[in-house]
Amino acid sequence: MERKGFKLGKFLISSPNFYQSGNFHFAFRYLRTKSTANCNSPEKMKLELGNINGLDEAMNLYKNMSRTRPFPRIQQFNQLLSRLVNLKEYSASILLFNDICNLGISVTEYTMSIAINSYCLSNRIDYGFSVLAMFIKRGCVPDSVTFNTLLKGLFRENRVSEAQELFRKIVREGLCELTVVTYGTVIDGLCKSGNTAVAIELLGVMEKGSCCKPNINVYNMVIDSLCKNRGMESALNLFCEMKEKGVAPNVFTYNSLLCAVCNLSEWEQVKMLVKEMADYKIYQDKVTFTTIINALCKEGLVDEAEDVLRIMLQKNVAPDVVCYSALMDGYCRQGRVDEARNVFDKMPSKNIAPNIVSFSILINAYCKQMKRIDEALHLFRDMQRKGFEPDVALYNTLLHGLFHGGRYSCAMKLFDELQTVGLKPNFYTYCNLLDGLCMNGQTERALLLLEQLEQKKNEYLHIAYYSIVMDGFLKAKQVDKARVIFSNLPCKGLEPDVKTYTIMINGCCQNGLLLEAKDLLVKMEEARVLPNEVTYNAIIRGNLLSGEYDDAAKFFEEMSDRGFSPDPSTFRVMLDLVGTKEQNPTVVLKMIQKLAPNTFKNQPKLRG
Repeated sequence: MERKGFKLGKFLISSPNFYQSGNFHFAFRYLRTKSTANCNSPEKMKLELGNINGLDEAMNLYKNMSRTRPFPRIQQFNQLLSRLVNLKEYSASILLFNDICNLGISVTEYTMSIAINSYCLSNRIDYGFSVLAMFIKRGCVPDSVTFNTLLKGLFRENRVSEAQELFRKIVREGLCELTVVTYGTVIDGLCKSGNTAVAIELLGVMEKGSCCKPNINVYNMVIDSLCKNRGMESALNLFCEMKEKGVAPNVFTYNSLLCAVCNLSEWEQVKMLVKEMADYKIYQDKVTFTTIINALCKEGLVDEAEDVLRIMLQKNVAPDVVCYSALMDGYCRQGRVDEARNVFDKMPSKNIAPNIVSFSILINAYCKQMKRIDEALHLFRDMQRKGFEPDVALYNTLLHGLFHGGRYSCAMKLFDELQTVGLKPNFYTYCNLLDGLCMNGQTERALLLLEQLEQKKNEYLHIAYYSIVMDGFLKAKQVDKARVIFSNLPCKGLEPDVKTYTIMINGCCQNGLLLEAKDLLVKMEEARVLPNEVTYNAIIRGNLLSGEYDDAAKFFEEMSDRGFSPDPSTFRVMLDLVGTKEQNPTVVLKMIQKLAPNTFKNQPKLRG
């Protein structure tokens, strides 16, 4: 006969991870067992409780404990539940808690606190409050630990206003003793939910109070939040105020500040903070060094980053995979891919296994150097053999590299693989695919793919897809097909954006259709789509190459008035025209002189 403890349907539906993983069925198989005589001594059970390393072991032990008569002490059940929480098996912990209650075992306040914590960590705070009701019904008084858990659970589910209301109720009705941890829980929740200003107000209340002064952990929460939300000045002010109040900073304080000043490239400030750490005898840890190394690499100061790494090793602080990956990224940003590969290859000898980020950095760098696409593919396969599962972003990187390297067939096979392994192509995947097909002379196939996307349900058709295919047809001098796509956009519920118009204008100019390009520019502005720098450069080049110098000058003036400048291609066309013997238009020279008035000051006047 089934015990009443298994009527938990509502709970199980709300605990998807436990239910879907198959652990639910495992638990029932073991728990639906008839009681037997004592089969485990207390000493053996205590030993087993200290050696649980997984869910299977925990459930096996619970099976034995629940069959033992008399039941083991509740403290041993508490130890088992706590171990499940440490293993992050929250749903299993809740299941066993409910079964313990239904077995008639008298639970303690500590047992109920574990259950509340398990519900909160499972994002089921409402059930946590149900256990709180059990607390009160049994005449128990919840302490600050219990309320701190509930507050944390509310913030975890982003129920900020409810967390604030509960805190006010605790203060107003004196439901428990207010501790630094209680204040810290609320301040941390406010900071992480983007309510740093409210957190600062609460910090002020703590500072003015007499019984519960903020400690360094509370200050760190606010300083870190300010640093992450571009409040560097406020963070430094609070840092100074904190020290004036006699609260000594620790390594976490300095790491937050260093991360912020490094992101701002304030290197003098970095030096000052590092010196302060030495003055306070606060030793830099792995996070300190990795933060500085990462920032230097992003600034292109990879040699300086190497110097910091050497200091790190001298201080016996072991770099990890994050640190070495940052260094690899720094080398790749400078095009020093072989040096990045050298760092990558040396990691195993330092007992550091490269992670998916390390592989991705190198693969991306190889893809950017078209001649090294085979090395990228080899590394990609090596990564898969080592058990890493590439994400869609990494597939996109390889697709881009293969298409740009003219490896059309290989790219298409990789696209098929992407779908076979269960990944869903995203916006960038389709952009790479459409662009790659067009650049490899497969524009018709790109159009076919676009039509297939139109027929897919739940597939958002971005204007960029159509712009890419239009550009492909225009470059293939198939203007009519590009026109058809462009004219059909409104029927598909799409409005051309500045890039779409610019592609059409540039394509018309390159195909000798200057009047059509000018007409498109007028329609563009009528549609309230403002031309950008690329649009103006396209129309100016088109006019210059067609000998329409006056119109070119007019568009040049317009472009200048809007704060745009000629790009290198346009400037080259202008210089080429000035240098021709047969025709040297004065209007073009004036355009150039406007850009650099002193450059041609002593040049003789040329006839148009």
